[in-house]
Amino acid sequence: MRLSLNRGTLTFEQLSLRNLLLQAYDIQRNQIAGCPSWCDSEFFDVVGKAENPDVAAEQVRLMLQTLLADRFKLAVRREKQEQPGYALAIGKNGSKLKTAGSDGTIGATTSGYLRTFQKMPISGLVNFLAGAARQPVIDQTGLKGAFDFTLDLTPSADDPFQTAARGGIPQAADPTNGFGRIAEAVENQLGLRLESRKIPIEMLIIDHVERPSEN
Repeated sequence: MRLSLNRGTLTFEQLSLRNLLLQAYDIQRNQIAGCPSWCDSEFFDVVGKAENPDVAAEQVRLMLQTLLADRFKLAVRREKQEQPGYALAIGKNGSKLKTAGSDGTIGATTSGYLRTFQKMPISGLVNFLAGAARQPVIDQTGLKGAFDFTLDLTPSADDPFQTAARGGIPQAADPTNGFGRIAEAVENQLGLRLESRKIPIEMLIIDHVERPSEN
């Protein structure tokens, strides 16, 4: 999976319908209801070109919403609900996030246990955390702007996801296994903390969607 915005060119590679919805509506996995059976099993490439090379994130989302309505015949509505989740706040020793420079590409990449975010607003981190937790996460950091940061999710030697039951032999593990590991990395590496609580969220209800036709 790859997503980027560079000089007005919006590129999504190998994204599922659910992930396209996350990007288009700036929401989290738990906020989507009514997804079809192929929502997570079929993948699509999307490339769009904005007239303005300095297009803002909100304009990118509107572009993608228009594309989904056109190509996927998507029709949605919104509905408020309350669910258990997390609030992302500043840690006791303050944020360690580095403000992004004016140059570079907005995006997120994965390499082994490393999750690298470039020119990413806090909402991008919040959406990643919500996907990993499979629960809603809200931003209570008060941080504005974009940031460059990397989460190193390499498990420790005694991590239960890394050690096999037979003889303690290290095993290849899913890098996103164990939300506790992710929460610990967020606190230790980024200076932020996750607090468990009830979260009022707005659900995106899918009333209609179709597989897209070929270009």
